Amino acid sequence: MMRKYTNADNFLIKSNNILYMLFNIKSSGRPYPASDIDESDAMTKSDKKLVTNLMRVNHAGEVAAQGLYIGHAILAKTLEQKEMMLSIASEEKDHLEWCEKRIKELKGHTSIFNPLWFSGSIAIGMLSSITNDKNALGFIEETEKQVAEHLNSHIKKLPKSDNKTYNILEKMRSDEEHHGETAHDNGASEISFNLKKIMEATANIMKFVSYRI
Repeated sequence: MMRKYTNADNFLIKSNNILYMLFNIKSSGRPYPASDIDESDAMTKSDKKLVTNLMRVNHAGEVAAQGLYIGHAILAKTLEQKEMMLSIASEEKDHLEWCEKRIKELKGHTSIFNPLWFSGSIAIGMLSSITNDKNALGFIEETEKQVAEHLNSHIKKLPKSDNKTYNILEKMRSDEEHHGETAHDNGASEISFNLKKIMEATANIMKFVSYRI
């Protein structure tokens, strides 16, 4: 005879699944894009400070990406959607590790506000997934579009001698564009103009703070 779960049982099962997702996202194991590139002797102290600040922003963005995709996965309406979110989160974990490694190479530090970016993004991911999976995919498509544009702007700011960071950001940009295309191909709904502007404003706050702290 199959056991009939109570509401309390279902709550505990759901809570356990959430905790598992929070603490068990692993990277896909792809190699560090700058592993075969030597640090340039042409990099000045100010160059290194600039790149460290830029990479701290990018690291904070990848912390937020982890939270966002976990939030989407928690409320995904189908197993297929959940698995897709966790698969993308795994690639975003690569980005997180690459950014952190580059920051350490430059003797820098990550943002002290990372726990805030992470928890806030989980909430945003869940909120955008409440209604249906197509809305969640629409949010992801727009997010990845904005992230790719952001990475383009950082690539343009890099010192010409910094091939290590260039390779990292180029690979990240390619991945983000692919993630956006994946969301689109799976039926993403167009989100409103006002929501796009709110997303931009929220991202700009995170960028401003993370660049400095």
